[in-house]
Amino acid sequence: MLVSFFFLSLSGIMLFFSPQGRVAYWSDWRILGLSKVQFTAVHTTFMVLFLVGGIWHIVLNWKPITNYLKDRTKKVRLSTPEFSIALALCGVFFIGALVGFFPFKQFLDFGDGIKSYWERTSGSPPWPHAELAQLDRFCRGMEDYERLEHQRLVDIDCEEALAALRQAGMEVENESQQLIDIANANSTTPQALAEIVLTVARPRAPSSDEAAARESQGPFIMPYSGLGRMTLREYAEKYDADLDRALSILRGKGMDLDPDKALRGEASRFDADPEGIIRVLNEGAREMGS
Repeated sequence: MLVSFFFLSLSGIMLFFSPQGRVAYWSDWRILGLSKVQFTAVHTTFMVLFLVGGIWHIVLNWKPITNYLKDRTKKVRLSTPEFSIALALCGVFFIGALVGFFPFKQFLDFGDGIKSYWERTSGSPPWPHAELAQLDRFCRGMEDYERLEHQRLVDIDCEEALAALRQAGMEVENESQQLIDIANANSTTPQALAEIVLTVARPRAPSSDEAAARESQGPFIMPYSGLGRMTLREYAEKYDADLDRALSILRGKGMDLDPDKALRGEASRFDADPEGIIRVLNEGAREMGS
């Protein structure tokens, strides 16, 4: 049990310090030579081993355990001081994790901060599990991503992307191969493959419908993905938006948001979603005449 406890604890600590799955898979994050998927597998299997060992330990030591729970009259009682303390301590940890009072909230926020650090330094996929997309679908998806995220209209020809990957020394079977399979076959990351694909992106002129949609959208950009994880301050920095103006518009709509808290949580306080916050900002901007 001691060995299984060690590996269970080690893998649990590594998973706590690991990035979100989408970031880990996109950048092929590793620590101590193992990926997040491998640490998850180790944690799960050793959890089973520890559970089986714990049950067997209880069976073998049932008599000493029951003797420990007996009072002076030799009756088994669960209301012993030791058992009550242990039960209360477990209850505090359980409720603390759910409710989020001090110091549990601070500890969990610390973990979220670590995951945000990995996302800032390692990058994140253009959309969740983009690494599972087939190459041809990935090229089409990147056109949408560039249009919505960077306000850049591009064409990405899949055949040209395929040729660029092969020219970069990547072994690719065909356009139907998943990005993650291409990355694994070439000992690289989906993120590196995406950078190669973007080298063949060609600017294009907007259609009349796209031009009209861009004009009607407003000054506050609606990101392709990841909005809920951002704070309003991070959003303003990334998309060059005026934070003070955004806060003023939201206060005028009765939404006093904390600019340093994630938009998903802040929006939920007003029965809205992060996308709804951006719509409110654009509506307010239009009412102000800009």
